[in-house]
Amino acid sequence: MRILGKIIVALLASVGFMVIGLIGVFVYLAASGDSIQNEAAKAPPSMILSLDLDAGFSEGHSGPDFSSFGVGQQTTLQDAVIALRRARDDDRVKGIVATISGQSLGLAQIQEIRDALEVFRESDKPAYIYSDTIGESGSATLAYYLATSFDEIWLQPSGGVALTGLAVQQPYLKEFLDNLGLRFNAVQRYEYKTAAENLTNTDISPANKEALDALFGSIFENVVNGLGHARGMTSDEIRALMANGPLLAEEALEGRLVDRLAYRDEFDARVGEEFDDAEKVSIRRYLSFGAPKSTPDAKATVAMIHAVGPIQRGRADDSPFGRSQVVGGDTLAKAIRTAAEDEDVDAILLRIDSPGGSYVASDTVWREVVKAKESGMPIIASMGNTAASGGYFIAMAADHIFAEPGTITGSIGVISSTLVAKDAFDKLDINWVTLTYGENGDMFSITREPTEAEMDRLSRTLDAIYEDFTTKAAVGRDMPINDMRQIAKGRVWSGIDAKRIGLIDELGGLSDAIDHTKVAMGLERDDLVHLVPYPKPKDPLESLLEALESGDLPFGLRSAIEFLIAISHAAEIWISPYLNGPDASVLYAPPLVIR
Repeated sequence: MRILGKIIVALLASVGFMVIGLIGVFVYLAASGDSIQNEAAKAPPSMILSLDLDAGFSEGHSGPDFSSFGVGQQTTLQDAVIALRRARDDDRVKGIVATISGQSLGLAQIQEIRDALEVFRESDKPAYIYSDTIGESGSATLAYYLATSFDEIWLQPSGGVALTGLAVQQPYLKEFLDNLGLRFNAVQRYEYKTAAENLTNTDISPANKEALDALFGSIFENVVNGLGHARGMTSDEIRALMANGPLLAEEALEGRLVDRLAYRDEFDARVGEEFDDAEKVSIRRYLSFGAPKSTPDAKATVAMIHAVGPIQRGRADDSPFGRSQVVGGDTLAKAIRTAAEDEDVDAILLRIDSPGGSYVASDTVWREVVKAKESGMPIIASMGNTAASGGYFIAMAADHIFAEPGTITGSIGVISSTLVAKDAFDKLDINWVTLTYGENGDMFSITREPTEAEMDRLSRTLDAIYEDFTTKAAVGRDMPINDMRQIAKGRVWSGIDAKRIGLIDELGGLSDAIDHTKVAMGLERDDLVHLVPYPKPKDPLESLLEALESGDLPFGLRSAIEFLIAISHAAEIWISPYLNGPDASVLYAPPLVIR
């Protein structure tokens, strides 16, 4: 009978492996299905590029992502820029149609797409956009700013344009936290490093107000001027329309903010008449067709490395079952090092969208950027919506730095904050007993206030970090250290002001950075290059097998596997007494646990 038990257990185990195998095959096909289909597809002889601007564009990640099983994955900003650049000179592409209703992109990303569309329109191909309403129950100034990069704006008659201007709001929580018995201690270098101010103050500080007024005042002026230029109006006319916003459809038409009022079917009919033989294709599908046959060969290879999200020490999460938007210092440093050592790579393009994070992790990346430069590898930095604090740290040693006018950058400073919850514990009658071994064993405890000596030691640490940050920034930007310290102090700047004070080299987006990289390699701007993601994407099946081996699985798949394993064990435990006689192991068998 023992044989029968083993057969039953084996069958259950086999079912488990079959389920895992089938899931693996499904995931692999889902991840690679687009490419399999695309290889067989042929480009239509006549196309119009279709953009859904409400879906937004993500800053790129490399490697397979099974979190959505290949369904509904967001198009990257990199793909959008490349598609628009290629479509400009592609005779198969006759024009662009797009839709928008709200803001799904950051300001710098909006300016990236505006720049790319401006270049596309130099080909005299039309670009039309339709909206049922640009903003509803909320401001949509930046969404409209993006819409103005098209030749014609069509609006549904019942819609409107929520052109109202910009606003910045932040809650100050000190009194609320006091009521809870919580208090934050913050030490910063220097007065403009105000990241924790809303936790330590009851109102905005003069330094913070000065910085924010300058930052958003600069951004607002740039947006107003851009709107006026796009719609053939003066800045005063745009401001007057904002003062009356939000505007109804008829008011928007009368104010020359839109070109036509129509319903979607009327817009589609108009597009169909103008492009009667053209097939509408998305960006991802268009790029899958490849470049036209007449396109010359690429002359060099550029490693494209993304740094997206807060910066932390160690490795980034590269699980194929859903990545977090975090920059792992070790992962990013390795990508730069690997690209610099690759004989097939001619330059590195570092794309940054990060508010900063760990000083140590940022310094780890900075070191690899410096080493890449010393090896003779051109390294260009392109800033997205934000490249501040640690985000600026990893960019400042690059050969050339690009930022959009609306990029938030700088914040050259350091801050440390600690929570003290002693009063909260007293209110809750919670008595903490602390045993310390070493004079400073409980220095970072939340149960007591730090001593004056401890605060002095923390201040010395921040002084050393600030000294290192500003010194390296001054060297990277070829600026006297005293000048750097005057514009540092933790202050954030717009891309426009960052260019004026020397924190960046040039205003422009990813497309401009690509062109500059070509020139840095000794090529012409019109020459073609391969843009290769680093770290290089893993094969989907390889990623899946690594995840299975490490146990890095999503909850549902992990639970299914554990359930099958538990069933197999339970079957063996409960069947064995009847097959083999009494077994002591049954008496001490653990209960069936399903996570």
